[in-house]
Amino acid sequence: MTKAINLWSFVFSLLCVCLALITFAHPSLLSLNFYVAIVIFLVGIIGFFGIHNWKSAVRSVLTIILSAVLIIVTGWIIFVGNLFS
Repeated sequence: MTKAINLWSFVFSLLCVCLALITFAHPSLLSLNFYVAIVIFLVGIIGFFGIHNWKSAVRSVLTIILSAVLIIVTGWIIFVGNLFS
């Protein structure tokens, strides 16, 4: 079960990166991307229990890094951007 969580959290983190690129055209999706990235980050931490070889370890680390960067960037845009508007 945790192996599947590890794999699917990685797939959804890549989809979340694609959603972040779509938000340049539709800024209303930015808060959705922020909340999805938080969920993927938490699921990615759970996916660390599914590490059995080096491939799954790389997937878990990339999932955490991608989702953390998305949380930081979209959080900065949402919260600091609202201060300047």
